[in-house]
Amino acid sequence: MPRFALRAAVAALVLAAGAASAQVAPSLSLAEQMRGMLGTPPAGAATAGAPAPIPAFGATPAPPLTAGGAPVIASGPAQVHQSAAELAQRFPAAHRTAMTKAFEESFAFWQKLETQLGLTPNDVGAATAAFIAGNYAAFMQQQVPDADFKALVTQMQGLLGRNAAFAQGSPALRRQMYEQLAMVGTFMAVYREQLKQKPSPGEEVNFRNAAKANLEAGLGLAIERIQIGPQGLVAR
Repeated sequence: MPRFALRAAVAALVLAAGAASAQVAPSLSLAEQMRGMLGTPPAGAATAGAPAPIPAFGATPAPPLTAGGAPVIASGPAQVHQSAAELAQRFPAAHRTAMTKAFEESFAFWQKLETQLGLTPNDVGAATAAFIAGNYAAFMQQQVPDADFKALVTQMQGLLGRNAAFAQGSPALRRQMYEQLAMVGTFMAVYREQLKQKPSPGEEVNFRNAAKANLEAGLGLAIERIQIGPQGLVAR
């Protein structure tokens, strides 16, 4: 997630999340859906019978970004509360109301980032990049520069644009994926800023484990192989 104005959102999200933020849960179901969208194999999948890794992830050295990547618009009606409430179901019952609000606040902040970074609104490619970059920043404990994030956006647009199965998905599904990927990515990036301001070793371990699980489930790559740089996402 880019570093643009993240600190401005910390207070609002911490108030919304309350004690629940200490129990960051990996969004594995969402991450696995994302992996299906991108067409990437499960982490550690055997080569025989498994889909080939996408060259942009697996090639060494990394190839250039796909030319002509265009926004993949989620045209279905907004369902922000429903998307947030579904994500909150992964948390203990006592914290679900607070986490629903936290994810709603995260999405509102994501929409501001879309404007500030000059991104196309409602772009599933950008939301996918937000999920990857937010979890990457959480695990690596360093923010993704804006230029690298924009390269990642272009890369995800190209990958989604070539995925015939995703293109045939319903508008409601595309909208849900857009909202939930943006919510989780933004929440992870913002909560990382909170832990920088108020360190908590126990929370940090849980938080980084959640980020690791999200990335590995979403990309089908071991965390040690994942790197974001000027070319977007590459496998080391």
